[in-house]
Amino acid sequence: MTDARWVGRSYETAPYPVTEKSIRDYMAAVGDVRDDGDLVAPPTYAMIYGFDAFWQLWTDQEVALDVAHLVHGEQRFSFQRPVRPGDRIRTTGRLTAINTRGEMELVTFELKAVDEQDQPVSDGTALFIIRKP
Repeated sequence: MTDARWVGRSYETAPYPVTEKSIRDYMAAVGDVRDDGDLVAPPTYAMIYGFDAFWQLWTDQEVALDVAHLVHGEQRFSFQRPVRPGDRIRTTGRLTAINTRGEMELVTFELKAVDEQDQPVSDGTALFIIRKP
């Protein structure tokens, strides 16, 4: 079981440089074939610039999440503005809850992304379900 004392621990990513190529590559990978004039990243692109925060949590030796039994149960995003080429986005992830329900552990991880001027870009919440072995 993950120790609840880790609730509140946070992880920050280096600035992620959003490029036209990275947006188009992502769109191609998810089957988004639209080609409108104003290139805006699709909503789930937030996983690209925020992924390192997740990785830091999953590999944190002190928190020691049982990632072998982890299922990504839920993901939500909200946006304060569109993401476009030229943005440099930093994401902070914070472990906000660890709860036990039956044979499962529910871990909530919240993300806040800001641009170079520290203006909000997006927020996210992920729920991880860890099945007890």
